[in-house]
Amino acid sequence: MGPKLLFVLGIVATHAAVGAALLHEDPPPVVAVSSCVYAPDPLPPFQAQAELMAMHVSTVTTLDSLQP
Repeated sequence: MGPKLLFVLGIVATHAAVGAALLHEDPPPVVAVSSCVYAPDPLPPFQAQAELMAMHVSTVTTLDSLQP
């Protein structure tokens, strides 16, 4: 084989080896952690409402007339 073909094959083989090494993923280590932190329950599934309230109006009575 010619030296140019061997050179190109060497480059291709090197790139394949480097690519395989970079794509290899190690599984994350399993760490058992005990904690006293409160872990809330998962949120309930969201249910879309037909109408959303844009404003909440409440009646407030004041006793300004009784003040001196």
